[in-house]
Amino acid sequence: MAIAGILARKKYIPESAGTLRTDTATFGFMTYAVIMILAALAFFPALALGPLAEFFSLYN
Repeated sequence: MAIAGILARKKYIPESAGTLRTDTATFGFMTYAVIMILAALAFFPALALGPLAEFFSLYN
């Protein structure tokens, strides 16, 4: 409820040259790119640990 109240009191700011519209392909591409980067960063440690563990187990 507090967040809704804060958003209701927020003043309207007109679009400017720096505004990224949400109904364009640029917004869709940027959203997709951020999701892919975060997913890659989430899975990278698991993908890197497999070969490292195998390397160290060979010399044990």
